[in-house]
Amino acid sequence: MKKRAIFEESYFELTGCIHVHSEYSYDSNVPVKKIIQLAKKTDLDYITINDHSNMKAANETSVKNEKSLTVIVGSEINDKERNNHLLVYNTDKIIKDKTAEEYLREYTRSDAITFAAHPVDTRRSKEFRSYNWTSEDVSDFDGLEIWNFLSNWVGDLVPKLNGLFFVLFPSVWVRKPKKKTLQFWDRLNSSGKRKSGIGSVDAHTERLKRFGINFKFLTHRKLFQTIRTNVLIKVNSEISEINILQALKKGNSYIVNYKIGNPYNFYGGISDGDNMAIFGEEIDFNENMYFYYHLPKLARVKLIRNGEVVASEIDEKGKLLISKKGNYRLEISRFGYGWIYTNNIYVI
Repeated sequence: MKKRAIFEESYFELTGCIHVHSEYSYDSNVPVKKIIQLAKKTDLDYITINDHSNMKAANETSVKNEKSLTVIVGSEINDKERNNHLLVYNTDKIIKDKTAEEYLREYTRSDAITFAAHPVDTRRSKEFRSYNWTSEDVSDFDGLEIWNFLSNWVGDLVPKLNGLFFVLFPSVWVRKPKKKTLQFWDRLNSSGKRKSGIGSVDAHTERLKRFGINFKFLTHRKLFQTIRTNVLIKVNSEISEINILQALKKGNSYIVNYKIGNPYNFYGGISDGDNMAIFGEEIDFNENMYFYYHLPKLARVKLIRNGEVVASEIDEKGKLLISKKGNYRLEISRFGYGWIYTNNIYVI
């Protein structure tokens, strides 16, 4: 956790990994205690555990007694066809054997906070099935994963063609969020629904047996050093599970690939000199309004309005003109790899 100033406001910035599976998932056998140890070794401030259709990790002593790392236990649920995966938090309700429309209706009636998991889940190889969000009209979730490491990795994996290289150098092949996922996100926001974007690792720790030897790859520790979601919380607020979840829900956050670089002094926001807004906030349109940014390294910065690129430059710091109302966000890349993706700022 670090303290930073953006314009005239002070914030705590926390870095964390979302969508982590433990021994309580049918597809993982990593103990919760070990996950917490690995998260602390990789300097995370928070993690979210989303085991399939249960929240048993919340009963672990290592979770209850943890002080330096915020461990948020939610769940991952799905429909009968194993599609429409949803990350759920701030509830103890596990809903099974329902359609996405049915369980979203139940969750929205409560204080649950929800995110669609890998909503656009494409596959190059027919050996692996996809797990998509099947209806764009069913979108009563609070946000969605715009970048899921495991989903992107599996999506481009063709075992007979590139399998060895994908196993040995997984981060090389996860270059940026899928275009169709970003388009889905932009369509929802352009329709006025204001959905926040999160990045996730979807960590299971994969295993492969060859020549009588068991290999582990895409381990929790390795993935904790890749796609993170950094949240911004005002310094006069408590660092707590609910405040982190609220920041994720509102979009007071940005997604960053730490394999490309540590964003240690990155900030961005829109200001007209008198008023300002950070990611997830709204601001009234005015003349002389700019999207300001500051980066630790030279990078390609694209300003996106309602899903369309309206400005692009290569620099470490600068300002990009806001000429009309709309939803504005930044996409920042280095050497062709996606680095930072901010949530929208709504200029009204």
